[in-house]
Amino acid sequence: MGVVEKYGALIRKTAVRHPGRARRLIRIGLLYERARLRAKRGGPVPKALNELNRLAIRSVARALGDPQNAAWVNLFAPAELLHGFDLTPMSIEVFTAFAGGFHIEDFLLRRAEAMGMSDTLCSYHKGFLGAVDADLLETPRVSITTTLACDCNANTFRYLSARTGDEAFILDIPYENSETSVSYAAAQIEDLVRLLERRTGRRFDERALGAALARENEARSLNEACLAMQAKKDYPATLTLHMFKLFATHLLAGSEEALHYYRTLAEDLRGYPDTEAMKILWIHLMPYYQPTLKSYFNNNPLYRIVASDFDFDYGLGERLDESHPIEALARKMVENIYNGPYERKTAAALQAAESLGVDGVIHFCHWGCKQSAGGAAEMKRAFDDSGHPFLILDGDGVDQRNDADGQIRTRTEAFFEMVRARK
Repeated sequence: MGVVEKYGALIRKTAVRHPGRARRLIRIGLLYERARLRAKRGGPVPKALNELNRLAIRSVARALGDPQNAAWVNLFAPAELLHGFDLTPMSIEVFTAFAGGFHIEDFLLRRAEAMGMSDTLCSYHKGFLGAVDADLLETPRVSITTTLACDCNANTFRYLSARTGDEAFILDIPYENSETSVSYAAAQIEDLVRLLERRTGRRFDERALGAALARENEARSLNEACLAMQAKKDYPATLTLHMFKLFATHLLAGSEEALHYYRTLAEDLRGYPDTEAMKILWIHLMPYYQPTLKSYFNNNPLYRIVASDFDFDYGLGERLDESHPIEALARKMVENIYNGPYERKTAAALQAAESLGVDGVIHFCHWGCKQSAGGAAEMKRAFDDSGHPFLILDGDGVDQRNDADGQIRTRTEAFFEMVRARK
C-alpha cells in the first residue's frame, strides 16, 4: 500500500467517529500536495500544467477551509458571478473526483448507498451526498445548480437543501435556444444576484462582472489558439491534468488566475517540438484512475488527447457581451452544447475534430449518465458518416467498482490498431 492509499485509509477510519478531524486531514493533504508541486517547478510536468494543478488544489482547499465564503455548485453554474462576491465554487463533481484521488471514494459511495441511494445514480453526485451525510463537508454560504446537461442536478441539490436546511438556488435553463429563453434565464440570474447580496452582505458590481467577462473572452481566444497548437505539439499531460482544465474553463472562468494560466500555456506550447502522436478528441468525462487509459494517455508520446468537449462547450469563436454581462451569462448557458438536442453537441464535436485534425474520437459513457449513454450512438453515426474513427467506451468516471479494464483494454487496442491502419 502506497503513501496516498495509507493516508486515505486514515481519513476513512477517522471519518467514522471524528468527521471534523477527517475534514482537516483532507485539507492538510491538499495543502501538502500544493506545496510539493510548488517545490517541483522546472520538473518533467510542463510549467503551465503545474500551475493548473496548483490552481485546482488551491481552489478545493480554499472551499473546504472557508465554507462561509464558498458555494456548492454544479459544473455549469455561473462562476464568474460568484467570484464577484468573493465566493469559491465547490463543484460536487470535482469534489468526488478529488475524493478518488485520496482513495476514499468507496467509503463515500457506500455511505450514500446505505442511505438508500440507487446504484444507477451518478457516482459523482452519490459520492458528494455520501460526504455530506458523513459530515465531511460543512454547509457553505450558498448552493447553486443549473438544469444543464444532467437530470441529477435539481434532485441532488433539493436533497442537500433538506439535509442542511439551506435552500438551494436552481437555475432552470430552457431547452430551446431562443431570445425568449435567454431573457428567462437572465431574469433568474438577476434573482440569484439579489440572493447573493443578501447572503454575503456585498453589493453587486456590474462593471466588475463585465471586466471578468473581458478576461474570460481573452482566455477563450487563447484557449482556442492553444488547442490548435496542442494538436501539433509533443506536449505531455495526464488524464488528471486534462480533467483539471475544468477549473480554467468553468470553475475559475473570468478570474485572473485562469487568464494567467492560458497565457502561460500559450508561451509553454511554443517551446515544445512537433509530434507524430496519434491525436484523440475526447468526449465526456475522463476516468483518471482507469489503468488501460492511463497507460495510453499519461505522458505517452505515442498518444495524445488534444481536446475534450468541455474545452469548447460554449462553442468555438463565441464571445461574451461584456457590456450586458447578465444577459451574456444567460446566453452562455442557453447556448451551451450540453443544452438542447444532442445534435448541437454532435455538430460542435464534428467542428472541433475537423479544425484540430484529430485521428480519432473516444466517447466515454459514464455509468449513471443518461444523456451520454443515450446520445453516444447518434454521435457515432454522425462521425462514421464523416469518416472519423469513433470509439464508445463504457465505464465509470470515479467508481472503480464499475470499471471493466479487460473490456476497455481489448476495445481500445483494437481501435488504435484500426486508426493506425487508416493513417
